[in-house]
Amino acid sequence: MADTQIDYGVAHFFGLRGTETYMTVQSDSITDTFKLDVEVADEHGRVITDRLDDQYFEITIDGVLLIADSLPSNGDQFTYGGRQYILKSIDDKGTNKDFRKVSVKGVKYQEIA
Repeated sequence: MADTQIDYGVAHFFGLRGTETYMTVQSDSITDTFKLDVEVADEHGRVITDRLDDQYFEITIDGVLLIADSLPSNGDQFTYGGRQYILKSIDDKGTNKDFRKVSVKGVKYQEIA
């Protein structure tokens, strides 16, 4: 017999934004910021202009390494949550009492396709 699921209230996004072929994704963290943030203040010190340029995304994906796949290389491109990133670093950790843990960090620059 299937569980009955009843939702009340406001709909929320649940879970992760994507998957990777070489790991089971367990968590993700995405930061959206600007590399250039310039504020102009008037003679009273109040900000009257704020220019934001060069949108920049950083992502960290943590998961468990699948046995059948090999890790990508730094500099490779990957897509997660519909956005393409440049792979900047891979952290591959293992112990004799657990599965291999993988942490991948990537960036997406506004002007790089």
